[in-house]
Amino acid sequence: MDKQSSFERILTAAEMSRFDRETIEYVGVPSLVLMERAALAVVDAMEQAEYDLSDVLVLCGSGNNGGDGFAIARILRERGYHSHIFYHGKPDFSTMTKDTRAQKEICDNYQIPVESDINKCTEYVTAVVDALFGIGLNRPLDEKTCGIVNFVNKELRPEGVRVISVDIPSGIAADTGKVMGAAIRADLTVTFAYRKLGHVLYPGTKYAGRVICADIGIAKHIAGRIRPECMVLTDAVLPAVKRKPDSHKGTYGKALIIAGSEGIGGCALLAAKACFMTGAGMVRVFTHRANRDMILGHLPEAMVDTYSDDKEKDGGSSFDKARFLAALAWADVIGIGPGIGFSEAAKEMLSLVLTECSKPLLADADAIALLKDHEDYLTGNETRDIIITPHIGELARFLEVDRSLVIDDFVHVAKNVAERFHLVCVLKDARTVITKPDFGYRLNLTGNNGMASAGMGDTLFGIILGLLAQGTGAFHAAALGAYIHGYAADRAIEETGKSGLLASDVIKYLKYCLE
Repeated sequence: MDKQSSFERILTAAEMSRFDRETIEYVGVPSLVLMERAALAVVDAMEQAEYDLSDVLVLCGSGNNGGDGFAIARILRERGYHSHIFYHGKPDFSTMTKDTRAQKEICDNYQIPVESDINKCTEYVTAVVDALFGIGLNRPLDEKTCGIVNFVNKELRPEGVRVISVDIPSGIAADTGKVMGAAIRADLTVTFAYRKLGHVLYPGTKYAGRVICADIGIAKHIAGRIRPECMVLTDAVLPAVKRKPDSHKGTYGKALIIAGSEGIGGCALLAAKACFMTGAGMVRVFTHRANRDMILGHLPEAMVDTYSDDKEKDGGSSFDKARFLAALAWADVIGIGPGIGFSEAAKEMLSLVLTECSKPLLADADAIALLKDHEDYLTGNETRDIIITPHIGELARFLEVDRSLVIDDFVHVAKNVAERFHLVCVLKDARTVITKPDFGYRLNLTGNNGMASAGMGDTLFGIILGLLAQGTGAFHAAALGAYIHGYAADRAIEETGKSGLLASDVIKYLKYCLE
C-alpha cells in the first residue's frame, strides 16, 4: 500500500506479472535479485513471527515460486536453521525455470538435501514453507499434488506445524480466491509489492492466514502506467466528511427516503438515522401512514409524509401524487426501496421517481425488483447518477438467474450489470464489490460476520444516501459508504461482540468515521 494513500491496489496475476516485467526489463533489476529479496523477506517474516524453525521443510515446485523456495531453504541454513527440500516436479528437473535451476544448484553446493518423496521429509518437522505454485496457477491441482496438500493440511498442521506460503497458498486462484481442487492452509502468507485478489476474496482469504506484503524492490514509480482495475479504501479516507465552519443545514443536502410499507417501518427509521448520522442536513421520509408515529417518536429530526394502501373504486390506492411530487422537488437526492413492498402505490412511486425526476437516485431492496419493469429506462439512461445496492439473492432475481451463478463470479456479474444498465452497482456479500462503467471496481474489506443480521442493508442505504446528499459523487459515495459501514461495525463489536451486534449499534459508531 502506498504511504498515506486513501487506496490500496489489489492486483490480478497478470497485473503483477507486468510489474515484475517492467522492473526487470525496463528498470534493469535482475530477476535473481528480486528472487533473493523475496526469499529474504519470507525468512525475516518467519523469524519475526517467532515460529519454531529448528526443522523447516520447504516444498518447491519447478516455477519461480519454487525458486523462491530453494533460496529460502539456503538462507535458513545460512542463519543456522536446519532446512530440507521436497521437490515436486519432473525427476530430471527439466521443467525448472532458469532462475529456479540456478537456486537449486546453489542449494546443491550447500549440500541441502532434496527429496521427491514427501513421506521421507516429514519426521520432526516444525515448519513448512509452501513454494509449490505462485500466482500463475491456472488449472486444478492433479491427484498427486492434492495428496501433498492434504498431507500438509491434515497430517502436519494438526500436530502444530506452522505453514508459511510464498506469495499465495498453493491451490488458490490468484484472481478469484477459488480453491483449485485443494489448497494449502497457511498460518502466514508473505506476498510481494501488492496483495492479490486471491488474498482478499473468499475462500482464499481463509486459506492465506495472516498476509504480509513485503517490499522487494518492485518499481512502484511505474504504477501510473499500470492502473489496477481493483482498489480498496484505507483508513486514510477518514474522516469521510469534513464540516465547514460557515455552514447551515442546507449546506449538507436534503435527502428523501421512500421506504417502509405497513408494519415494516423499522427499515425507514434505520435508513433515516444513518443518513442523519452520516451528515445529511435534512431528511424527509415518505412512508406508509402506519409508520408515521414510530418514526417521529424515535427520530423527531426527520420530516415524515405518508401514503396508504387503501383501495379506491378505480382500483388505485390512497396515494397523494401531488404531495409525492412536491417531496421529489424538495429533495437533492432520492433513495427508494427498503420495505416498500410491491403494492400499486410502491410501483407508482418508483415510476414517478424515474419519469418525473433526474436527481441522483439510490435504489435498494424491493425497488430493485420493481426496476425489472423499467429496464428500458436504465439502458437508455446515460446522464443520471443511479446506484443499486442488491445482495446476491436480489441481483439473481433481478437477472433471473440462479444465485449460484452470481456467487461463482460475483465481481464480473456486478461489472456487467453496471455496464449494461449505466449505473453504479454495489453487490453486497462477505466482500462487497462496487463498480461503475469505465471506473474499474472497489472491494470493501471492512466489516465482520456480526453484520449478518437484520437492518444492516437499511443502514448502508442511509449512509450512502447521506454522502450523496452532501455532494459526494455516486461511485465514491457507494465505495465510501460501504467502507464506513464496515468500519463502524468493526468498532462496535469491541463493545457488543459479534453475536450481539445490531444495526442500531453500527449507526451509533458512525461518529468515528466523521469529523
